[in-house]
Amino acid sequence: MIKKTLLTTSLALLLSACSNNATVEQSQNFAACTFPDSPKDEAPGWVCDVMPSDIGIAATGYAKKSAAGMSVMRKVAANEARVALASQFQTDVNNMFKQAVESTMSTNTEDGVSESVMETFENVTKIVVSRSLTDSRVLVSQASPTGGLYVLVGMDQEAYKANRNSVIDAASEDATLWNQFNNEQAADDLVKTLESLKQL
Repeated sequence: MIKKTLLTTSLALLLSACSNNATVEQSQNFAACTFPDSPKDEAPGWVCDVMPSDIGIAATGYAKKSAAGMSVMRKVAANEARVALASQFQTDVNNMFKQAVESTMSTNTEDGVSESVMETFENVTKIVVSRSLTDSRVLVSQASPTGGLYVLVGMDQEAYKANRNSVIDAASEDATLWNQFNNEQAADDLVKTLESLKQL
């Protein structure tokens, strides 16, 4: 009888643990969310910017119902998502560079140089992103109850790293970034900073 009770308790605990794991997974990928254009209807979590954990970066786009048809709506929604994705990518890379500069650049670098380096890097990032942000694709789409279309555009970790590294390479080749230094130590620090970004 005791063995049977223990077995029942163990099974109950095991099932409870399993359901908790499922809940965590569901909250990661499909948190409680409703469609912005149909607030009473439940939507996938990514519509509310809860991003799946197995992608590098992603953004959502929306197109309202159109007589032009689903293919046109898909293009409109995808374009909106790509604009948001580019902005997010630019912010992410600039923030990573700022943290790397703050932790790597020597304290003997002249006042104002680090700030100028940040501005130059941000300009390089903007140019590279506006020129191309490759390998982003529509990951999933979902029609809303009102007939609108939501899409999730993103890239996997490898594509994200490749795009990030193209920004770093462009910055490394930008003469205006290096011309701000008048000592070898500061230039060496910048080399280390750029290399450290590629290891992230």
